[in-house]
Amino acid sequence: MFRLITPQTESQLASYYYFRWQMLRQPWQMPQGSERDAYDDVSAHRMLVDSHDNVVAIGRLYVTPDNEGQIRYMAVDAAVRHHGLGGMILLALESLARYDGAKRLVCNAREAAIPFYLKNGFESRGELSDAHGPMRHQQMVKPLSPLTDVARQPQWCQELQTLWQNQIPISDKMGIKINQYTGYRFEVSALFNANLNPNEFMFAGSIFTMATLAGWGFIWLLLKERGLQGNIILVDSHIRYSAPVTERPIAVTTLEHLRGDFDRITQGRKGRVTVDVNVQCGKAVSSTFTGTYLVLPLQDESTVTVDTP
Repeated sequence: MFRLITPQTESQLASYYYFRWQMLRQPWQMPQGSERDAYDDVSAHRMLVDSHDNVVAIGRLYVTPDNEGQIRYMAVDAAVRHHGLGGMILLALESLARYDGAKRLVCNAREAAIPFYLKNGFESRGELSDAHGPMRHQQMVKPLSPLTDVARQPQWCQELQTLWQNQIPISDKMGIKINQYTGYRFEVSALFNANLNPNEFMFAGSIFTMATLAGWGFIWLLLKERGLQGNIILVDSHIRYSAPVTERPIAVTTLEHLRGDFDRITQGRKGRVTVDVNVQCGKAVSSTFTGTYLVLPLQDESTVTVDTP
């Protein structure tokens, strides 16, 4: 199981920087300390860890005064490469860059990593250069359109909305709609008046269904990001109701609320993914849902199973 975190504690930061040195500096006989630079203290850092809290992937974002998001120190453990983990780090950093107002992303990619960045929407700029050390690099650039702050893949969001309407009719009666998908954050809303109990609060069952679909939909979109398909089945769940919902609710989840067997799923095997979803009333969290979903390899591409209690 992998999960995305922001290294904050002394132990987490030590593991983060050691992994950076181990992956990006040690192979060239460069000393510890060479993996750090003057921008680390004013940058955003993200890392993926496994179920034993071992670091398996990292990346850093620095937004310049000219609103340019600079991606640096991207690295993935060789044992889990080609399983979509680098893409998950990149999605998180891209979302942070958009939030900070960056107009484009820029990185200097090692020659072997150029196909990865091209696959993730970057364009190649300039010739290969060895000016950044012992490895040749090429500048990669990705313009950031403001429209994708709302819908990174609008056609996928529409496909998902239609899937819910056709296979889960109650979602349409509840007025469940996709508000936002950035690759990092997924948000859905529901009609308030269509889900009232006799006390004029939102039904607990409606809150549960909304959160379940938010978690399910986020996994579905992330599979699409990786060119994968699968039957997604809710196999375990827990929800804590902390306050009544008294106005139009939204359900929100992000990559940092996700952990799962992504390597198994990428290999075409069944795997589990756990998602935490916050249901908000205004800006306050009224319910917290945790759902574990089983992703099964899709044998027949003409059918998709949506399973919710």
